[in-house]
Amino acid sequence: MKRNLFLLLAGIIATLFSCQKEENVFKLTGEIQGLKDTTLSLYGIFSIPDSIIDIPVKKGKFSCTLSIDTITPMYLLIQSKNIEYPIFADKGIHIKVEGDTTNLHTLHITGGKAQEEYNVFKNSIASLTDYVSIREEADSFIVKHPQSIVSIYLIQKYFVQVPYPNKDLIESMIKQLSGIMHDNHYISRLQNALKFRSVREQYIQMDALPDTTGKVIPISEYKNHFVVLSFWASWHPESVRMQDSLQHIIKHFTNRPVKFVSLSVDNDRQQWLDTIRTHKLEGYHLSDLKGWNNALVKASETNNLPAIYILNTSNKIIATDMWHKPLENFLGKQLDKWEEQEKEKKKKEQSKSKTKIKTKTKSKIGIK
Repeated sequence: MKRNLFLLLAGIIATLFSCQKEENVFKLTGEIQGLKDTTLSLYGIFSIPDSIIDIPVKKGKFSCTLSIDTITPMYLLIQSKNIEYPIFADKGIHIKVEGDTTNLHTLHITGGKAQEEYNVFKNSIASLTDYVSIREEADSFIVKHPQSIVSIYLIQKYFVQVPYPNKDLIESMIKQLSGIMHDNHYISRLQNALKFRSVREQYIQMDALPDTTGKVIPISEYKNHFVVLSFWASWHPESVRMQDSLQHIIKHFTNRPVKFVSLSVDNDRQQWLDTIRTHKLEGYHLSDLKGWNNALVKASETNNLPAIYILNTSNKIIATDMWHKPLENFLGKQLDKWEEQEKEKKKKEQSKSKTKIKTKTKSKIGIK
């Protein structure tokens, strides 16, 4: 009898322990029929994760388990197809992904309150093709769901990460959210991203600054180049992770007209150099070791780390607060567009030059 009672208690304890473990983890599973063996990626939407999580796919099936303390908006990326989906991960939640490769844009993703709320929005825009109508649906969803993390995501996607965001409109949207949402750290991330994107004609004029060897890099170095300008410090863990995340992108854009400039607000030269060496950080690393008193830091009004700005060849800010795949995709499209325009410009110049030569030749031999 005692033995049976002991086994019963042991079973109850084991069950409770198992349930507790389940409550502290987030689980993602899925099956995409027809998807070849590959690797999916999972990474944070609003913040720089410690690392991108790689999820192997075997015969179309995949699974991932994470320890998560609070709800975390993430992107699930199919790298081979360059398609990403918002996933609202949270502890105790199991999200399932189902679909097939015939239409990867309409995967069926279920699990958790936030994910279901996002599905409501996704269904509401399924038949819409113009961006204005989609934004109107997003606005309507935000008004109806003031306590949803999905509302913050929609503000970021459809109102902040656009060429010319309306600052007053976005601030009014944030005010509509419930009080508890205002304490969410994703709001501060969103407001940080809005800071420069809300200015229609914002420029950052690059300065001549010393690199790790003490050599001053002249402004002419950036002529006819896009610039990915990041502000960081060796003493700031999150901004160091941002520098780590840039390394793949720097290699990806080798021999393209873009400069990756990392300006440190460090005061300690040795700590700055040690961090660069330890993390094997590439790109242009500049610092006058004046910390927050650096002229470029003041001119850009940067007061938070990490910060990242993408400048076009005219030093105009065209995007901010981007990293990982979104930065890679955005930068690739901008470079492709600019390079194509430059080719067309050269063709026209060559055509004009040939026309002038022909005209001069005809003039010399008396041909009218």
